[in-house]
Amino acid sequence: MAAADSVVLDRDDKGNPRALRLFAALVEAESRHFASAASLPSKNNLILAFRGGDTPTVAIADYLERIQRNLHCESVIFVLAAVYLARFVRSRTAREAGLLVEPATAHRLVSVALLLAAKFSSPNYAPNSPKVIPVCSNQRILASEFAGLEVSFLRAIDYRLLVTEEQFLRYCGHLERGPMAGGCCGGRKRKSTSTREGDKARNVQACQKPAMAS
Repeated sequence: MAAADSVVLDRDDKGNPRALRLFAALVEAESRHFASAASLPSKNNLILAFRGGDTPTVAIADYLERIQRNLHCESVIFVLAAVYLARFVRSRTAREAGLLVEPATAHRLVSVALLLAAKFSSPNYAPNSPKVIPVCSNQRILASEFAGLEVSFLRAIDYRLLVTEEQFLRYCGHLERGPMAGGCCGGRKRKSTSTREGDKARNVQACQKPAMAS
């Protein structure tokens, strides 16, 4: 099956990409699964950066719809964002930090993943696109945060932005299936490792394969 034939790339009854809500469902499931992690203190710079100074209260699906109304992303952008987010949370950098998709980090993680996908794959991307993030997050995410978050994200995934057709189709299937039964994570659980900064207090259970990954 060619990528263009995937039903994930269709539009919903609102005219939005179906992939938007499907991506949001996986992120929200992951965030709920690790909700307890949001209350754990951390001295790790990566975790602190993606938690930011304030946490948006808008639901992920509504947040993505707000961004969509401003940026008019094609369906493929949301699939690519899912790929990039999975690569990030499975990266050595994120694992060593113990960074999870949880309520305090979810909005910033999806923001960076989505805008990176748009930046490198959409002809409609404009240099000022990150300026919509503060508005869509009710000023909980500041424009001044974004450049640093983007660099941290790119370094963690080793600048791997290429997605093959096989990988793209696999993630289309994963989005279509939705969060895994019996919990949002599949596979065995592991304990996050201590960070290099000595953040030994952050002893949370991280999934070997988060909901966005396959």
